Amino acid sequence: MLPALLALLLLAGGARPGPAPTACPPAGPRCPPGTYPHPPPRHRPGRCPPPGNETPVVCREVRCPAPLSFPHGTVSPRRPSHAPGAVLAFACEEGLVLRGPERLRCRRGGLWSGASPVCDDGAGDCPPAPVPAGGVTTGRSRRRGAEVHVRCGAGLTLLGPAHRRCLETGRWSGPEPSCRHPYAYDLPEDVSEGFGASLTSVLELAGARSLNGGRGVGGTGGAGVTRAGVTRGVSPGSSLGRRIVLSAGGSLRLYLLLDASGSVRSENFRLFQECGTAIVDRLSSFEMAVSFAVISFASQARVIVSTSEDEAADADEVLRRLENMTFADHGNATGTNIRGALMEVYHMILFQKARAAQMGHPEAWRDVRHVVILLTDGRYNVGGHPRDAVAKIEDVLEIKPDREDYLDIYAFGVGMLEVDVAELAAVASHRRDETHAFKLADAADLRKALEAALVATTLGDLCGVIVPAGAPRPPWHVVLRVSPPPPPRGGGTTTTTGGPGQGWGGEQRCAGSLAGGPWVLTAAHCFLGGPEPHAWTADLGEGKLVPLRRWVLHEGFDVRAGVSRGIPEFYDYDVALVELEEDLGTRGTPRRVCIPCTEDANRAMRKPAGTSCEEQEAELLGRPRVPAEFVSLDPQRMRVQLKSQEAWAACASGATQPGTPYAGAALGDVVTERFLCSGQEAGGPPEAATCKGDSGGSLFLERRHRFIQVRAGGGGQRGGGGPPRWGPPRPGHWGPPRPDAWVPRPPRRWGW
Repeated sequence: MLPALLALLLLAGGARPGPAPTACPPAGPRCPPGTYPHPPPRHRPGRCPPPGNETPVVCREVRCPAPLSFPHGTVSPRRPSHAPGAVLAFACEEGLVLRGPERLRCRRGGLWSGASPVCDDGAGDCPPAPVPAGGVTTGRSRRRGAEVHVRCGAGLTLLGPAHRRCLETGRWSGPEPSCRHPYAYDLPEDVSEGFGASLTSVLELAGARSLNGGRGVGGTGGAGVTRAGVTRGVSPGSSLGRRIVLSAGGSLRLYLLLDASGSVRSENFRLFQECGTAIVDRLSSFEMAVSFAVISFASQARVIVSTSEDEAADADEVLRRLENMTFADHGNATGTNIRGALMEVYHMILFQKARAAQMGHPEAWRDVRHVVILLTDGRYNVGGHPRDAVAKIEDVLEIKPDREDYLDIYAFGVGMLEVDVAELAAVASHRRDETHAFKLADAADLRKALEAALVATTLGDLCGVIVPAGAPRPPWHVVLRVSPPPPPRGGGTTTTTGGPGQGWGGEQRCAGSLAGGPWVLTAAHCFLGGPEPHAWTADLGEGKLVPLRRWVLHEGFDVRAGVSRGIPEFYDYDVALVELEEDLGTRGTPRRVCIPCTEDANRAMRKPAGTSCEEQEAELLGRPRVPAEFVSLDPQRMRVQLKSQEAWAACASGATQPGTPYAGAALGDVVTERFLCSGQEAGGPPEAATCKGDSGGSLFLERRHRFIQVRAGGGGQRGGGGPPRWGPPRPGHWGPPRPDAWVPRPPRRWGW
C-alpha cells in the first residue's frame, strides 16, 4: 500500500495588522484565568489607545450559558447564567425517557460537562434533537430527511452546524452544536481526550495484510473502518473513537505548521516548537514509515522541511531542524497568513500526485490520508480566508461523503481574548462524535493537552509499548505460578524440589514475557523437575489467569553440560517458549515485548528493513554501560547497568570469585559471550538485584518510547547487590514465535 499521508498543521497566529506589537499599559487589573476584562478592549492588537482615553476595566467571571428551553421536561435551578461548579438537574414529564445525563456541571472555562439531554417519547425516526444551553432549536419533525435549525442567544457563539438532518441511520447529522461565551475555553484534559480519540487512534495498525483484497472499508489497508469507531476484529469498547487503520507496511506524511507571528512572543513560540517536537518524536516511534514537513509562517510561509526531501523520512534530522528554528526567523512580522501555510500543504500534495503519476501509479494518491492541525492565538489577517485553501485541498483530494476520512483538519486556538472559536470551526473538519476545533487558555495548556493526547492508547499490534509510560508492571510481564500440590494421603505436607534452587509450592513462581499470540518467553530451567504444564498458571495481571498448555525448551539448553568440568549448573541457552491455552493476539493489553533480530525491532528502533542483528546490537549495546530495567517480584521496574564491550570481562569475572559455586573455575566454562552481565562496580552507584522467583523475566531497554527485550530468561548467580549477575543468552531470530522457530543467528552474542 502506498504511503498514508498525515498532514498536521500547528498554527498559532492572530489578528495582527499594523506595526510590530507593542505592550499597551493596562487600563485596569490584569484579569486572572477564568475571567475576562469588561468592557473588552476595542483597539486592535498592537495598537494602544491614545493616552487618557483608556476605559477602566473590571474582571468578570466566564460563566456557562443557561438553557433557554428543555422541551417536555424541567431543569433547575433557573438562572440567567451559571458560575463554574454550578450543577443543573434535568427531569422529564411522566411517560418520557430522559436520554443523556441527569446532571450537568459548569466547568472552569465556561463550558458544561456534557451535551444537553432530551426527553424522548419514542416516536419518530430520530430522537429529539438536543437543544444546546443558551440556544434554541426550531423544527419539530423527526422523520427521515427532516431538518432542525439551531441558533444561539445574544452574545453567544454557535459552535457546530446550524442545520441538522434526520438520517436513515436514526441519528442527526453532524456533531452536537453548542453555544459558547466568546471568552469560554476548553480544558487541557478535554482537549487531550477529544484530540487523542481522533488522532491517536489514527495510528492503529491492523497488521501487515489488509482485508478486502488490500483495502478495508473506505480504501484503507488493514482492517475495515467505520465511523462508529469499530474495527473488524476489535471489540467496540477497545476504541476511543473513529480509527483510520493502516497496514503495517504503510507510511505517513506529517505536516507541522508553526506560527511565528509577532504577537506569539518568543516564549510561546518555544512552547509550540516543543509541541511539534513531541508530535514528531512520538509518531516516528510507530511501526510505519513517516515522512515529515515543517512549515513556519507569519506574513509569509517558510518551509523548514518538505515532504519532497529525502530528509523528510529522517525523524532525527526533522527534529534537528525543528529545534533549530528561532522566533526571529520571520523578523517579527505581524501578519498571520494561515492561508499561505495551507497553500504550502496544497502544493506539496500536488507535487506528490504528479510524482506518483510520473512513476506509473496515477491512482496512488487515493490511498493517501491527510490530517491538518491548526494552532492559533487569534485570527488570520493577511493572505485571504484560510477556508479558500481548505477548499482547494478538498478539491484535489476529491473529498466527498465517501472519502471524508481522507482529510481531517484540527484547529487549535491559544488565548482567551483574541481567539474566535467560530473562525476555527470554519476551517476545522466536522465529524460526528468528534471534535476538531479547540480553544485553550494559553500555550502551556496546549502543550499539556498534546502531551497527554500523544500517550499511546490503542496501538494495534505494536510491540514494546507501556501505557502509561511510567506503569510499574509492563503489559508483557507474566508471572508463572504452580498450584500447590494436593496433601499426601494420611495427612502431612509434601515438599518437592525442582530446578536449581527452586521449590515447587504454591508460593513458587517464575516470570516471563509475552511474545505474541499464545507464546510466553521465559527461562528453561524453570521447568526442570517440576510438575507438568497443566499444574501451571500464567498470571497476566489485573486478575487474568491462563493455564499453560505446553513448553518447549531450547535444544541447546543442558544445565548439566558442565558437570564433567566441575560446573554443577550451566545456563547457556537457558530459554523456553511456553504455549498458553489462550491465544492473546497482538492487540491491546496485555501486549507483547519487542524481540531483537526481528523486523518488529527494526521498526521500533526506526531502522530500515533488513537491518542485521549486528547493527541492532550496536544500537542497543554499543556502549560499555547501558541502562536497562527488569521487573521485581512486587512487581516494580528496577534499574540496572548492563556491562558490555570492555566492561563486560570485569563484570563477568565475578562469576568465579571466591564464595560462589564456581569459585576457581575457568570463566569460559561458566559463562559465554552470549551472557549479559550487570552488578554494582567498585565505587559505582548501587544497582537493583534480582531475586529467586523472577527467573525468566525480561531485561529490557527503551529506545524511542519503545521497549526491547535483550535477555530471555534468567539464571546464573543471584542475590545481593554486591556480586555481578548475569543472564542467559540474548534472543535471536524470532517471529512469530513457534516451537520450531529456534533459528540460530550470527553473531554469536545474539544467537539462540
